[in-house]
Amino acid sequence: MPPIDAIVLSAGRASRFGVPKFLLPAGEGHILLTRVLEHAARVADGRVAVVLGREARVARYAVERWLEGQPPELGCRVLTVLNRHYRFGQSTSLKAGMRVLAEAQGVLVFLADMPALTPEKLAQLKQAIQHRDPRALAVAASEQGQIRPPVFLSRMLFPDVLKLRGDLGARAVLKAHQEKIERVEWGAGPWFIDIDDWQTFHDLAHKLSWANESFVPIPHEDVPASAIQSRVDAALASETVPWLAPGLLLLAAKSETRWLQLPRSYRGVQGVIVGPARAPAAYLGLIRRASLAALAASGQAD
Repeated sequence: MPPIDAIVLSAGRASRFGVPKFLLPAGEGHILLTRVLEHAARVADGRVAVVLGREARVARYAVERWLEGQPPELGCRVLTVLNRHYRFGQSTSLKAGMRVLAEAQGVLVFLADMPALTPEKLAQLKQAIQHRDPRALAVAASEQGQIRPPVFLSRMLFPDVLKLRGDLGARAVLKAHQEKIERVEWGAGPWFIDIDDWQTFHDLAHKLSWANESFVPIPHEDVPASAIQSRVDAALASETVPWLAPGLLLLAAKSETRWLQLPRSYRGVQGVIVGPARAPAAYLGLIRRASLAALAASGQAD
């Protein structure tokens, strides 16, 4: 039986969220990306291609650090792929991963912002892939018959996928082959949660106890809007506004990490967390600490 190869898509702009959501904390020792990578490695016994785009240097560092704590043989199977064209949509990332795995008999595609998969559900999916009908073009998880990621694409679909353009994923290809897709019914559950905004992350982090991770509190400081107005204006004018949570921006600074609270909202901004972010480790640490602080603050408000 040929090995199962996988692709983890983690190259999106995350423009609806703000900060690179795949770098958000997902339990001790994990970010969303490595949590999904762990799931992928549980199913795939072949290669796992992790497709990177935005903040690729930081994401690659995070993957490498996580692999240091894994068996050496897993490190030999995981490869990172840089998609320089990620701004042009998901199709570019899917094709980048597929080209690296061009000799595979098929690929199982995971999304880095769907981290709540379970070993039991993945075991069902793996068994279905291994025992699929040879004529099947795909095997997919489903919710009441509706196809959801992760999805296994047989190599017979590779030519169709390589023709995709823009922000189209595998769903656009699968739509034309409904009768040749084997579905694995998972039913409704957290495994299908797609983290597209802070509230979704907030709810999942509390549900899975990620929000309970200990962290060093961030000192709060009340400042007038005039003290950070120029930085806020520049952030709001950037291609991807670095929102962490509603009304809260995350900005790089050379000084120690601080939470700057405004007395009144300025252009929708109520507070700014600033801290060192030049090196990958520093940026990961800043996002983790700021996220946990924001989760704790929202928990107190609730």
